[in-house]
Formats: sequence, structure tokens, C-alpha cells
Amino acid sequence: MNKNRFNNFLIIFCIIFSIGCENLLQNNDEVFIDSQELDFFSISIEEDISLSSQSTKKLRRGISEYGEKDISKEEREPGFLWNLAVELQSTLSYEEKAEIFSSMEQKDLKKDGPRKKHEKLSNEKNSSERGEKDIFEILTEDQMVEYNLIVQNFRYNMDSIKDRVKSENLTREDAEIAIEGYYSVMNESIDNLLTEDQKNQLDEMKTERERKKEEFHLEMEQAKSQALELTDEQIASILTLESNLENLMVELRSQIESGELNREIAHDNIKSMKEDHRTSIQSLLNNVQIEIVRIHSFLRYHWKICAKNDDLIKEIIDEEDYELENDRSEFEEKTEG
Repeated sequence: MNKNRFNNFLIIFCIIFSIGCENLLQNNDEVFIDSQELDFFSISIEEDISLSSQSTKKLRRGISEYGEKDISKEEREPGFLWNLAVELQSTLSYEEKAEIFSSMEQKDLKKDGPRKKHEKLSNEKNSSERGEKDIFEILTEDQMVEYNLIVQNFRYNMDSIKDRVKSENLTREDAEIAIEGYYSVMNESIDNLLTEDQKNQLDEMKTERERKKEEFHLEMEQAKSQALELTDEQIASILTLESNLENLMVELRSQIESGELNREIAHDNIKSMKEDHRTSIQSLLNNVQIEIVRIHSFLRYHWKICAKNDDLIKEIIDEEDYELENDRSEFEEKTEG
């Protein structure tokens, strides 16, 4: 009797235990991302738009799969963001994708303002940080001590400017001029610290870094074509549109220099040209391709925020954005006078 009761209890216990384990596994299937950088990227996206639990898991799995660095490589795969965009285009719901598109429209509206000088300085700062690794490789111990003093003095001056702006003892315009001056002094001091051989070494390192970046950029463009499954005709048409836009920008620059256009008209023309260019590109693509492009722009925005400055994808994104905005700010500066 006792034995039968024990066997019944054992059977019930096993059933309850197995059900409990199944529920535990179902409730504990959150996707872990083994990279702080990629995890921040996922969180940034999750906080921007509303995703279902299933879509969140797919997003995190995609980020983990496509964003993971190969052990033998220093950089992520060039097609990281494009491959993720393809994945999300096919797995997210209509409502979730609509929220992405709405989010990017709002971001584009906010971005459509005059470019500030400090944005240019920020781009130069990121560039100098990427070159700092090269300097560390060639400095002697004595030079490193002096180098650290130069950098500490620069940071002290930056903090001082920040405090003076906060206390309204310095205007933002004057602060930007002062910052440019301190950057110039720091770079000159570092240049004086180096020997001629070290300067040559740095030049060689920079040349090699630029070569690798150019190769990586081409691989990113190839990944884009593969992700969008562009036909040869589409690629040829897009290249023609890019060339036409460049020619129009050159013509516009000439009109500004000759005094034919003022600032307001130049600004409106640039905005109109970019919008026409975007519309022309979209007219070449099918609906799926357009959605992938728009989702990629969304991912691109968040990766630019979350990636470290030494990430090559981020570096190329920064440079592309800087070049686009710099054309406009250059025109505006010329028409101010």
C-alpha cells in the first residue's frame, strides 16, 4: 500500500517537474548577446520602437548572428547592417515596420537644420582618436609622459571652455573658435614631439589604414547590392543618378561663387536636389528593396550612436554623413558673405 502510494507520488512529482521545467524554459528564452556594444545597439532600437516579444527575440538573434566579430578578423562583416535589414524586412509585422519608417521620418526632420561647427570638430575628434592607437605604438616611454601631459592640458582647456559656456561667460561662437585653436596647439605640440622617422611611420600607418578602409567600403557596397539583389540595370541607373547629382552640386557651387544664388535659395535648392535624388533612386527599386533601404537607414542611425569610435562601419557612416552635410554648410558659409 505504502509502496503504491510512493510510486503514485513519484509519478505525479515527475509530471509536475517536467511541466515546470518546460514553463521555465519558455519563460527564460531571452536572447543573450555576448557583446556590450551589440547589446546597447539592441536596447537602443527596442527603446525607439515597440516590438512584440517574438520580434525582439528575432532582432537580438539577428544582431548576435550578423554582428559577431570573426575571431580571425578585427572588424565585423561589412554586410552586418544590410543583412540585418533583410532579416527584419521579412520577419517584422506591417505595424512594426511602419513604426520604423515613422521614426526615421521624424529623425530626418530634426536633422534638416543648419550644420553646426562643433559637428565638424566632433568628426575630427573621432578621426584623431582612431589615429591615437598608431601613436601609442611608436612613442618611447619618455615621449609617452610628455604626450600625456599635452593631452591632459588639452582636456583641461576643454573643461574650462565648457564651464565658461555653462556660466554664460563665453558665447558658443567664441567657444568654437577657442576649441579650434586648442586642437591646433595640441596637434602642433604632438608633431614637435615626434622624430622624422616616427612621422614617416605614422604616415605609412595612416596610408595603410585608409587602404583597408577603402577596401572595406567597397565590400559594404557589394553587401548592399547583394542584400537588395540589385540587377545590373539598377546598378547602372543608380551610378548614373549619383553622377548627375555630383554634377548638379558642382554647378550649384559655381552659381554661389558667382553670386547668382543667395543663402536661402541655395539651401532650398540643395534640399530639393536631395529629395529628387532620393525619389529617383526609389523609383528604380521594388517595394521590398525600398523597405530594406529604409530599415537599413534606421539601423544605421542607431549603430552610429552605439558603436565605438574605432568601429570601421561607424567610421564610414560618419564620413558619409559628414560629406553630405559639409556640402550644404559650405554653400551656406559662402552665401553668408
